[in-house]
Amino acid sequence: RDRSPSRGLGDVYKRQPRTKTSACLVLATAAVAFVWWWRLRHVQVPADTPWLEEELHSVAFDRLLATTVVGIALGVGGLLLRTATANPLADPSITGVNSGAALGAVATAMFIGSETSSVDQLPGALLGAGIAVGVTVGVGKSGAIQRMVLVGVAVSALCSALTSIFLVVDEAQLATVMSWLSGRLAGVRLSGIMPALIAVLVVVPLTLVGAKTLDLLVAGDAVAGAVGAKPERIRLAAIVAAVVLIAPAVAATGPIGFLGLMAAAVAWRVCGPHHRMGLCVAGIVGAAVLLAADSVGQAIWAPAETPVGIVTSLAGMPLVLWSVHALGRRKHAA
Repeated sequence: RDRSPSRGLGDVYKRQPRTKTSACLVLATAAVAFVWWWRLRHVQVPADTPWLEEELHSVAFDRLLATTVVGIALGVGGLLLRTATANPLADPSITGVNSGAALGAVATAMFIGSETSSVDQLPGALLGAGIAVGVTVGVGKSGAIQRMVLVGVAVSALCSALTSIFLVVDEAQLATVMSWLSGRLAGVRLSGIMPALIAVLVVVPLTLVGAKTLDLLVAGDAVAGAVGAKPERIRLAAIVAAVVLIAPAVAATGPIGFLGLMAAAVAWRVCGPHHRMGLCVAGIVGAAVLLAADSVGQAIWAPAETPVGIVTSLAGMPLVLWSVHALGRRKHAA
């Protein structure tokens, strides 16, 4: 009987029904298309200013594009973090990536000036996100899943406290940044989302090319080493890819909580350890959920607007609690 490593991989990766993956992709894509059609069709143009119709449609288009790009970035980034850390709770909010990127962006805006764009804030966001996730993974990887979660929460709290200090020192940014810290899509234009769009167009195809190496991490370091892969390098590459995707999204729209967790959970449930399809599912589900959350946020208190980060946090919190409960039951069963 063949006992080669490739045969062992076949035992680990039980083939998932293609119909389940296809149905998820079709439904999520249909949801994205419907929201785009509905929102563009129902752009409200004041009767006394008909000449603003083109501009209002342009604003609506840019907002929909920003929402879709950020949803894809956070969805794919969430799945990459989950795989790299072997932690089902490894959301950008929990691992400190969101808060670290926000701290870097706010610090950059403070030192450069209040009239900075998301492009100007990108280096600081990348640096902050990289340091935060590096501390979280470096300190938390040696223990149980709960250890990494606790370290991530501590890192997020520290970054949030430092962000608050910067805002106290520079009160000129306070009003603008406070809404941005809740996850703000209003007013985001194409120029502001361009770094995130470039990151998605470059990083997502690269992750799809290397999807098989991500599958090896799920099989375990022993199996990965048996076929000549280097697990630590794969983990580092996955974390770097996640940071490159998430940081420009946070710089453009602010931190959006638990979106990566929700998208990764759906992708894992539908596709299992098959990352070529899982990354596609995570991206399109992330876009669909964020578009839905943004639509809900605009409708709740219309004409006022609820920041989309608050809506996703409210939607994602039950999933976090359920995941923690499931981990506890699994530990007791073991």
